[in-house]
Amino acid sequence: MKRIYFAGKFKLDKNKKIPLSKRLEQDFRAKLLENSEKLTYADENLKLNNGHIYSGPFYCEQASNGDFTSTDCNVVLNAEHEAVKNSDVYFALFDQKFSVGTIVELDWAIEMDKEIIIFYEEEESEHDIKSEYWFAIANALSKSNKVKVFKFNDINEVVNIIKEGVIFNEIQRV
Repeated sequence: MKRIYFAGKFKLDKNKKIPLSKRLEQDFRAKLLENSEKLTYADENLKLNNGHIYSGPFYCEQASNGDFTSTDCNVVLNAEHEAVKNSDVYFALFDQKFSVGTIVELDWAIEMDKEIIIFYEEEESEHDIKSEYWFAIANALSKSNKVKVFKFNDINEVVNIIKEGVIFNEIQRV
């Protein structure tokens, strides 16, 4: 059983009149967890249906005093750094929603010598890595031999691959 950190820009409905969990329903992690409410607040023992543990991120991270927040930058930064540190596998989803956080977390995962899985949405590009994230992906590949990279066209395909768990079972700690 591996602890997996699932990085990627949150897909969040902007209508603040509806509950947060409803606003997160279209996020790939909510589909993975099969319940958008589970993505809302930090939970250290959140099991995926394949037996692995979802270690973050959560929309509202937990501060050291026990409060939940999504507005205190230091709380979010520290909580996500700890979650990456305590994970066995760092999973990055690079799609059309640019995420500075995912790039920073990817660098942490490299520095921490984590197993890394990157899925990127293929797009038109002159580069051999067909993604606007080509620079971050190429950097990760050049710095670590624990990086596996896959292309995708449909997020539901990625969710199904994750749910099957095979991709994580194949990763062995060196």
